[in-house]
Amino acid sequence: MTGRDRAAAGLRLGADPDIRPDRFHRCPTDPDCPHCGRRQREGEAFDWSFLDRVFCICLRTREDRMRHASAQFHRVGLCRHVLFYRPDRHPEKGIIGSWEAHRSVAMRALAEGAGRVLIFEDDVLFNRRVTPRTLRAIAAALDSLPEGWMLFYLGHWPLRAWFLRPGVLRTSSGCAHAYIASRRLLEWLRDHPWGTPGIDRHPLVGRALDSAYAMLPGTYALFPMIATQAVSPSDNFTAAQKRRRKNKWRLRHLVTHSRHREWLLSHLMRPAELTVLLLAPLLMIAEIFRPRLFRR
Repeated sequence: MTGRDRAAAGLRLGADPDIRPDRFHRCPTDPDCPHCGRRQREGEAFDWSFLDRVFCICLRTREDRMRHASAQFHRVGLCRHVLFYRPDRHPEKGIIGSWEAHRSVAMRALAEGAGRVLIFEDDVLFNRRVTPRTLRAIAAALDSLPEGWMLFYLGHWPLRAWFLRPGVLRTSSGCAHAYIASRRLLEWLRDHPWGTPGIDRHPLVGRALDSAYAMLPGTYALFPMIATQAVSPSDNFTAAQKRRRKNKWRLRHLVTHSRHREWLLSHLMRPAELTVLLLAPLLMIAEIFRPRLFRR
């Protein structure tokens, strides 16, 4: 099979965007929630109005993750804004289903005329206290980004990063559990279903959507990050898939093929953020001499 044939086969695996209304659900209310329940508090308000839409992707079979994500959103006042997108599990590969789920959310946002869209995956974990001041900092960071930005991470695994200004990183990152998409990224998702030929992927990340994100221009991040991933079994890789790949070892498999993958992603994300910043001067030199590794 030629490379063109493989690309065409991959494209056929992608699904048409599923944006039926019954796939989208409001966050369940909590009577004890200070933001949406009967005990709503006066005073500090969590103002997310700098965003046009908020979505969280959660498989219909993962009620455990639905409960987890809902609890996280009640903590920070997103319960009043977030729409859960509940697709079915992809029959072939989880990474295809994940790619197409993000694309379906983007199509819904575009259909509604949205520009700034916050997208979560259901294993999101707010790793530090989020306050109204935090939200003001995020809004200010978005307003400070260069024209043409595509993606702003609230949580990520940085592969290379340095400061654009205090509180804002220029980055190339893995993971897609908490990010703000610009209209440019929403349109990119619309135009690039799974299997589209010519999509660059980062060699350390794999073939999932976050690998493509790591190679896009105009990607930035909040510093310090406010969201990591909970320790929960991934829907992207089944045990059978890991067994089939165990003899195809690569550096990235230290994390992706480890039985401790979820623990490592959850607990090492913030240390990775600090480590990469310590290496930032060397990475900036690398960018000058090897620009193809980090496109602007």
